[in-house]
Amino acid sequence: MKLSTNIAAALTAAAITAAPAAFADNHAEFDPAAEAAAIDEARTGFMDAISTGAMAELGALLHPQVIMVVPGGPEHLKMYEQAEQPSFPAGATIEITPTETVVINETWAYDFGTSIITYTPKGSTEPLELRDTYLMLLKKHDGKWKPYREVASATPPPGGWPDLNMVP
Repeated sequence: MKLSTNIAAALTAAAITAAPAAFADNHAEFDPAAEAAAIDEARTGFMDAISTGAMAELGALLHPQVIMVVPGGPEHLKMYEQAEQPSFPAGATIEITPTETVVINETWAYDFGTSIITYTPKGSTEPLELRDTYLMLLKKHDGKWKPYREVASATPPPGGWPDLNMVP
């Protein structure tokens, strides 16, 4: 019994000693700046997929368990009613302006900012711009950052809508 207790104690001590080194080795490659750049690329892909009407590409950019709460303002709801495809009417574009992107770890990040959706309502020749504020939780899936949860609002962010002439 004493021998097995000593072996267990020795194995536990070895595991505790080795754990920090193993943790450091697994996390040595984590580069928050590179991860933030990858999120920027994912955001650009999202905007491009909407602008080109590539709904299959858009679907591939989303986490398989994505849940998105869209802005519930009356103009947004009218736009969604006119969509012949999920999410956006044909010809719609979106310009996303993040004001805060935080990489929490290798798996989780969040993005906060505003966006402008531009589309031409049916029966009109004039494009309409709809603004929203969003908070998005991103989760890495198959090595890529993907929207996992989003809550968007037609209400301006604190401080009001950003000046579109400013570079974020």
